[in-house]
Amino acid sequence: MVASLPAELVALLPYRSLPRRNQPQFLAAMAGRTTQQIIDRAARRWTAHGYADALHSIDGKGIGSAVGVAVALVQAGEFPHPRCEDGTDIDTGAGCRMCEERRAERREAKAAATGAGRSTGSVRQAPHRPGWWICTVCEDPGKGTPPRDGECASCRADAAAAGQQLAQQLEQEAAARAADAEQGAAFVLELDEQAAYAEAAERADQDRAERERAARKQVEAEETARIRAEIAAQYPDLAAVSGSVREAQEAQQAVPAPF
Repeated sequence: MVASLPAELVALLPYRSLPRRNQPQFLAAMAGRTTQQIIDRAARRWTAHGYADALHSIDGKGIGSAVGVAVALVQAGEFPHPRCEDGTDIDTGAGCRMCEERRAERREAKAAATGAGRSTGSVRQAPHRPGWWICTVCEDPGKGTPPRDGECASCRADAAAAGQQLAQQLEQEAAARAADAEQGAAFVLELDEQAAYAEAAERADQDRAERERAARKQVEAEETARIRAEIAAQYPDLAAVSGSVREAQEAQQAVPAPF
């Protein structure tokens, strides 16, 4: 079991091994992970959680409980998702989405509490680790003076990135709305132009039909006059009678109708 721990820490363990009472806890922490994954976890936490710095610090802080550190290096993370490895999906290597969602929920709750004038709680000190504090969002340890908002640099960077992403999203949505409005205006203009063109084409068709009717009437009138002239030339007596009848009809039509 101790083979998965940093050699510097193993040297501090009593008899260079774990006490029997801690071995079940140690073995349970290794469930669901390969030996190499446990070795990687311990090496990562040994540095990232500040144990290496504490061991070599010049102020003499050192490590108070080597057994406690050994368990802390290999135990499962606080987040219960079985494939989450300190905020990273052990299968894909990408950031754990559930951890990201949990941090977002915590940040929203914290912002809501601050907006309502409620206290969001003070930064907690890391247990058994003087000079270390716990991030109020991701609950990872940080070293030195804690920031005023209690968030580690990583969480602040995530918040800034999320804000930038939201700003870009809003900008893209605004650009999309402007493009839709412009496209809609162009479509309405096109419809107006099409309606005006259709109206002009209809008027042109009506004018052309009217001209054609007038031309046909002119042709018919000229043809009628020609035929009458030929008949009058061939049959002068019939033309005289026809003219008298036509005059009588016109005179009769001119007489007002009785009341």
